[in-house]
Amino acid sequence: MNNNEPKYETMPEHYLLCFNDDCVLADECLHRLAARSGQQKDEIVTAVNPVRCSGESCRYFKQNKVVAMAYGMIDSFHEVKADHIASLRNSLISHFGRGSYYLRRNGLRPITPEEQQYINSVFRQFGYEPKYDRMEEETQWL
Repeated sequence: MNNNEPKYETMPEHYLLCFNDDCVLADECLHRLAARSGQQKDEIVTAVNPVRCSGESCRYFKQNKVVAMAYGMIDSFHEVKADHIASLRNSLISHFGRGSYYLRRNGLRPITPEEQQYINSVFRQFGYEPKYDRMEEETQWL
């Protein structure tokens, strides 16, 4: 695998594919690269209609890039004072939803760089710096 090739083992199930060979963005688009890879296991797939994406832009374009994904934030709460925990946790739950918050907190769903920025801002409002359980360099599929 070269440095520019996506990490297909982390590709989400039922990922949107693109079969538009004429697209000028195809070489950098994860939807097109996923379709070319043959890694998709679904018998029936969802694909971008090539007629709807032409020219220099496509609303479905997803840049192929590797980013630092965080996993888990249980350690973040060890330094938080007891009277701040509920308010801080409720701020995160109101943003992510209860189930999605706990998947991220427990390290079962990666936390994207954009989500990390939001989490960092919430912790900083209360005077803390979050500590993520681990960081991984991964393709940002979504």
